Amino acid sequence: MKIGVYGGSFNPCHLAHKKLVEELLNRNIFDRIVIIPTGNYYNKSNLLKGEYRIQMLELMFKGNDRVIISDYEFKNNLICTYRSLDYLANMYKGDKLYFILGSDNLKSFNTWKRYEYILNQYNLLVIDRKNVDAKNEIEKYSKYNGELEFMDIDLAPTNSSEIRRMLEEEDPKVKEYLDSNVYDYIIKKGFYKKNYVDNDYSNMTDEEFLKSYNADDYEKMSITTDITLFSVSDISKSNYRKNNKKAFSVLLIKRTTPPFKGKWCLPGGFLSLDETLLDCAKRVLFSDANLDDIYLEQLYTFSDIDRDIRGRVLSCSYLGLVDKAKVLDNLNPNASFFNISFIENDNEIEINFSNDDESFNCKVSKTIDQYGIESYKEKENNDLAFDNLEVIVTSIKRLQSKINYTDIVFHMMPEKFTLKELQLVYEAILDKKLLDPVFRRSISDLVIKTDEVRSDGGHRPAALFTRRNENDKR
Repeated sequence: MKIGVYGGSFNPCHLAHKKLVEELLNRNIFDRIVIIPTGNYYNKSNLLKGEYRIQMLELMFKGNDRVIISDYEFKNNLICTYRSLDYLANMYKGDKLYFILGSDNLKSFNTWKRYEYILNQYNLLVIDRKNVDAKNEIEKYSKYNGELEFMDIDLAPTNSSEIRRMLEEEDPKVKEYLDSNVYDYIIKKGFYKKNYVDNDYSNMTDEEFLKSYNADDYEKMSITTDITLFSVSDISKSNYRKNNKKAFSVLLIKRTTPPFKGKWCLPGGFLSLDETLLDCAKRVLFSDANLDDIYLEQLYTFSDIDRDIRGRVLSCSYLGLVDKAKVLDNLNPNASFFNISFIENDNEIEINFSNDDESFNCKVSKTIDQYGIESYKEKENNDLAFDNLEVIVTSIKRLQSKINYTDIVFHMMPEKFTLKELQLVYEAILDKKLLDPVFRRSISDLVIKTDEVRSDGGHRPAALFTRRNENDKR
């Protein structure tokens, strides 16, 4: 079947809407037309509730079984055409969907969210508006897979805001623009009058409200936790006289099932209904990597619409730190620490991942908004699953910032260490050489000297330090 999809606020629906739909059906342009009112969008304070707009549409098209009124957008509080089309495509599998819009909207269609996706996956039927020449848009959009058809239907110019004004002022001429059933319904309910207040819920108790509330009426989304677990460790060297350097590493898991089977990912998993986000992160680390009692702090929530191919999934990420030497022997077989190094310029960050068996490179683009906040977008990546590359880069940047004003780095250190070892950890994370005197002054309040020393081969003994605790600071 050929199905037309007609979206809009319909606030209120009027006779021009009715004529357009009936003309398209009478000419057999479509087998059916789905009318889909927008959600109760917060930027439109005068937008009538979706339930009422649905009721008016049902009154206007009563008895026309080729017209379907959908509550998908208002129940999920959406104004998102591509998601609505995906929803309908899943409902009407095998049918051909056309989104109906006016030529005035076509001229600005390239500003719509994911408009290229719509043009590739679906089709457009454009209604020519008087005094709006949009024929030249055909060439602009001809490169996409979807069909683009124009149709001329003689519709009297009708403005919903003007109709609302007439209803507010009780202008009898408003009847000329409204279906009689719709008009009677509006007058009975008092919609669009000055100081109109919807009292449907105002006098309800919580118990009464919950009786009529059905969670299944709304779209569901999933939540995951993803953990970037970092460590810093020694790089093996054959000659102690060579410059000391440490490796900065992140824990990755080799996926054994789809999606992204065979690729590397961060430890991650879905939140259960009976656990907190932190409990989920701890459970995931134990099940994915056999790690327990790890320092974790909440990092950021990743919420891009299409970040997970399985559906709408939010990820609440955690930053974890550990002394790798303490946990290596306990790791699950498909878990591995990868050393990471990065090259950064104004617009791009390149990251190299390597362990004893393999290495790969990835790139992200970097943008800075008007407030100076950096964000990252995957540019090159053949080895990491989901949007884990962006999560890793965000985590690195957060860690680089936090070690400058907190003592978080000590979660990666053994109980006792030399100042040189501590400096090498900072240098590995920051990816730059630090001046010894400047570094030692900067961390003097964070460490306390012990009575012990360490002798390493040809080097003279070095004093061992430990993390200064709160009692020591007093």
